[in-house]
Amino acid sequence: MTCPAMHSFALSFLIACCIAIQPHHTTAQDAEPADNRFDIVARGLTFEAPDRVRPGWINFRLINASGMAHFAVIERMPEGYGLREQQDQVAPVFQEGMDLLALGDNEGANAAFGKLPAWFGDIVFTGGPGLTGPGVTSEVTMYLPPGEYLLECYVKTEGVFHSYNSEPGRDGMVRAFTVAGEPLPHSEPEANLSVAISSENGFTISGKPSAGANTVKISFEDQQVYANFVEHDVHLVRLSEDVELGELERWMDWRLKGGLQTPAPAVFIGGVNEMPAGSSAYLHVNLAP
Repeated sequence: MTCPAMHSFALSFLIACCIAIQPHHTTAQDAEPADNRFDIVARGLTFEAPDRVRPGWINFRLINASGMAHFAVIERMPEGYGLREQQDQVAPVFQEGMDLLALGDNEGANAAFGKLPAWFGDIVFTGGPGLTGPGVTSEVTMYLPPGEYLLECYVKTEGVFHSYNSEPGRDGMVRAFTVAGEPLPHSEPEANLSVAISSENGFTISGKPSAGANTVKISFEDQQVYANFVEHDVHLVRLSEDVELGELERWMDWRLKGGLQTPAPAVFIGGVNEMPAGSSAYLHVNLAP
């Protein structure tokens, strides 16, 4: 779903629906950032990121050093479950279901998705940097309480989710990190533009974007889990004359054979992945006319 072009900028906010799965082998950066900056480097089909960060308002930067689009949805895991359980019990189920959907076997796909473990419904999707094109860096500030979390990208390449890896001993594009310790002293950012999203009203935009730096407060007024297992999220796309909106909308549906498949049909410059109802995050973007 799209909103009209905003102000004089050829930009469009999109609601997208995204699932949950995981990454290929990961490399740690610093054990814990020195401040509230949490850098995530997407390199090939891996995430490089810190192991720990303190709770509070955290600035997440997704630095896409790869040749394909990625995002980093943040998932708060239920107690007793982590990366290993996600990779062994969730990622293979989604890949099996996707393989069957690609063959047109909807009944078989539904049966495959029925294998998801009961604890999957207890995962809390808590935002994170949205779709980010090759060579692009996106930035989101959001509040995280203490807990155990995963980063995940489930964009597809040749029909395979980045978060799934069939090679023994190798993980998909997923990384675990811990939020713990004394709260960070940083306060909630200030925004010059606000976007509220709801099931009934779609997007409600307040304020005007300007060329240069913008901070956009994105508020999730409600949430619901759709048939594709995902909720509302928001992604920012720079439009060009060769981008067809219908194609872009179809690409956002991972259930379709070409959905969320690299290469992306447009240049994504960030966004905020799904968050619980009542939550807000801040998207930091530099806009060209």
